[in-house]
Amino acid sequence: MKTIRRYASLVWKLAQIACSKQINKDAEYRRAIFYSFKAWGGVYIKFLQILAGTSKFMEGWGGPREMEVFSQAPREDLNLADYINLANFAQVSAEPVAAGSFALVYRGTLLTGEDVAIKVLRPSIRKHLKHDLNILRRFCKLFSYFLPKYLIDYNEAYGACAKMFTLETDYRREMANQNYFAKLYHNHTRVKIPRVFTELSSENVIVQEYIMGPTLADVMSTATRDKSAKDITKDLTGSDLWEQIVVAGGEALYTAMCADYVYGDPHPGNIILLPDNKIALIDFGIIANKPSSHLAFYEWVESYYEILNGADGFKKLLEASVTCFVPDLSLAMRRCNFDGEDLLTVLASAMTEKLNHELNGNMSYVQSFKDGHLIDVFMRVVSTKVIEVKIDMVNFELLKAIQAFLGAVTILDNSENNHGFANIMHRSMEYAINNAKLTGVPHDKISTTRFSLTESYELLVKTISTLANNDEYMFNLVKERIFA
Repeated sequence: MKTIRRYASLVWKLAQIACSKQINKDAEYRRAIFYSFKAWGGVYIKFLQILAGTSKFMEGWGGPREMEVFSQAPREDLNLADYINLANFAQVSAEPVAAGSFALVYRGTLLTGEDVAIKVLRPSIRKHLKHDLNILRRFCKLFSYFLPKYLIDYNEAYGACAKMFTLETDYRREMANQNYFAKLYHNHTRVKIPRVFTELSSENVIVQEYIMGPTLADVMSTATRDKSAKDITKDLTGSDLWEQIVVAGGEALYTAMCADYVYGDPHPGNIILLPDNKIALIDFGIIANKPSSHLAFYEWVESYYEILNGADGFKKLLEASVTCFVPDLSLAMRRCNFDGEDLLTVLASAMTEKLNHELNGNMSYVQSFKDGHLIDVFMRVVSTKVIEVKIDMVNFELLKAIQAFLGAVTILDNSENNHGFANIMHRSMEYAINNAKLTGVPHDKISTTRFSLTESYELLVKTISTLANNDEYMFNLVKERIFA
């Protein structure tokens, strides 16, 4: 009955917006979805955290106050003695000190004196996860009728989230993830990972070192017109918020260049701000595997970095993007040679020329990149699908992790009127590139492709045919290079 009431209530709200005379209906749809899901808690808040991590979902209505969805969720009753042996603790808080979408967190003190956080999987999640995921799937189908896919493909988002949510209830796996990052960041000067007390933990409980400090979500949601998130951070920790953002972003990029795993859930509620410009990362239920090629990822970041430094490097960035995120397609395209130029080089050159033509007298792509509109630039160049690009799951998870962080930075930058997105990106990339050079980037180039030689040339024919039917300007540019 509760499910039916929820479904009917949200459908009614969306229908009212659809029938209204409001100008920006897309934004009002998203606002209605946000506040309905926020009130329902559990899986719905976790899904919101994914959506709110993209600036597109918040665009036109949301701001830093909505970031509270990352810090506190509704609480629920449980008997802590059913989950832990209280005799192992000198003291345990009577009430949760934090409430996440999937867990309640209590604070305790061990008999040995260490302060600990006791993270308990919500009983409602254990009991109702499959049921709630089925309801969420139906909602996502509904949303696809109201909202354009260029914002978010809700059905695709549900598919990625359902798998992710199931993994987040596996606390044994999460402890292993956390131990990996604790070892990776052992004695790191800027990043802290809380220690796990494995002997006190279980399949539904993680006992870990308690780290005191506000989260990025805390300072974002409490910021006002009179007092910025940067000022609040300075008062609470003495640190420079933007310097901490650079560390978080730089480390995300660096681990993708050099480590086996990448922190997969860098949303504002999981980044704790500490004194001395340090940060702590918590919640390791989601991690991303290393990219298909560390070297290709490094070269992709480097090509973006060079553009921010003023280089005319869009062609290099396009080639690096395909090589990094769809490596076997890149290899297939490299097989098709025309007087020293392969298909990927030809397409990248043509796209660069088209971009310069379209933005002539308007806004340069360099400035667009500086404003953080990387995807918008690509969409403007490739207005039709020139080639069928399907990013594999490994690289997809990596991009999702980076997108979650960048979405939060975009919202923070806009709310603070900092106008420093390009500077943050530049410094984060510089941080990562310099550290990668110090430790060494693995030379793990992809050398195999699913495409046979025949299929590679079929890809060429299909690409030329698609251009001829959909993009005459690009077709002529490519034709000139191939048949010159």
